[in-house]
Amino acid sequence: MGISNYALDTFVAQDMSKLTQLSIKSLAEEFPNADEWFAQFVLRRIFHAHVPDEKAALAFAIIRRTHASLQEWEVASAAAQGNPRSVGTFFSVLRHLESCISSVWQGLEFARKSLGRDLYKKGDGSAYERMNWVYNVSRHFDPADIPQGDTHRVWLSDQAMHTREQTVSFDELREAIKMLVRISEKVAGT
Repeated sequence: MGISNYALDTFVAQDMSKLTQLSIKSLAEEFPNADEWFAQFVLRRIFHAHVPDEKAALAFAIIRRTHASLQEWEVASAAAQGNPRSVGTFFSVLRHLESCISSVWQGLEFARKSLGRDLYKKGDGSAYERMNWVYNVSRHFDPADIPQGDTHRVWLSDQAMHTREQTVSFDELREAIKMLVRISEKVAGT
């Protein structure tokens, strides 16, 4: 006998009983050479000096976040193949998606600062503004201040990551990863 819907929603995570299938599509086929990016970057720096020394730290920072976001996404995607109403599956997927959104946001922020461009305008409701919100909420919260009735500040539905205030769909996060890969390719030549 499994945990009742009431118990899932009350004692594990809000709306957990509504989960049927976490829609986290792998990106592995789109980026089969991701594990070679660091070596490619280093070899190009050695033999082609394609990134000046003063930009190398930025390039490494962006590549590292890009690679980490892909790895976390893939682990979340694999974990999501399990029963989403399993407590272990739920928390594994949530942890990896929180790490993924963290890596994505940090990589985009490094790129934004170096290019001098904003990713969003405050209040525009864009995917990037909502991603920033979820990223910050997952990092900076006091468990004692979680609203009554909630067990977590960030939780999952079949299609998205949620906070009380904002939602980021898995498709939006997936697209942000792909955007970060494109930035990484330009900055680091991977």
